[in-house]
Amino acid sequence: MITLHGSAKSRASRSLLALEELGLSYRHVPLNPWSNPEHAEPLARLNPNARVPVLEDGDLVLFESMAINLYLGDRYGAAPLWPDDPKQRARLYQWSVWSQTEIDVRARHMARFSHDPDIKRRAEEERLAAVSILDPALADRAYLLGDTFTLADLNVASTLCEPWEDGRIDGELDPADHGLDALADWLGRCTSRPSWERVRALE
Repeated sequence: MITLHGSAKSRASRSLLALEELGLSYRHVPLNPWSNPEHAEPLARLNPNARVPVLEDGDLVLFESMAINLYLGDRYGAAPLWPDDPKQRARLYQWSVWSQTEIDVRARHMARFSHDPDIKRRAEEERLAAVSILDPALADRAYLLGDTFTLADLNVASTLCEPWEDGRIDGELDPADHGLDALADWLGRCTSRPSWERVRALE
């Protein structure tokens, strides 16, 4: 049995979405060390960073949500969610890594949690510039790799917007308000999938 540790109100939501899209049976343990310090000690036994998510699959213990999702795709995925074509998988890796280096690391946490208005403004401008790259990439296609939803879409969309953030980037930014209509339409298609509804209902 696969076990996924981490509250659905955290980055664990990305891996919960992957489990749902892949149709896998799993056990969800909604650990949240930020709101419940008692969760930190058992979590640290699985992940030395004491952070979620953590996946257990047999004797494999794996942390980092993007690593978990790529493992799940490689281990259990099939086309179209996990493409057969190595070139398409390369593009899946490209967009997945891009979402980490350009969205998660550079802008997200500063934009959301800084109390310095100048830092917050600059971070939000940087975030908007980064996500704007997606608009032309989606101008002539429904999804990042073509006409079909893949794990690339899941990984990027769940980096921009978690299931509880009402379809807005980081719960705040509506791409349509900035003329990013292709991005807005794509994000709406991704976040309206049944998997997002199911994860939204989890703890």
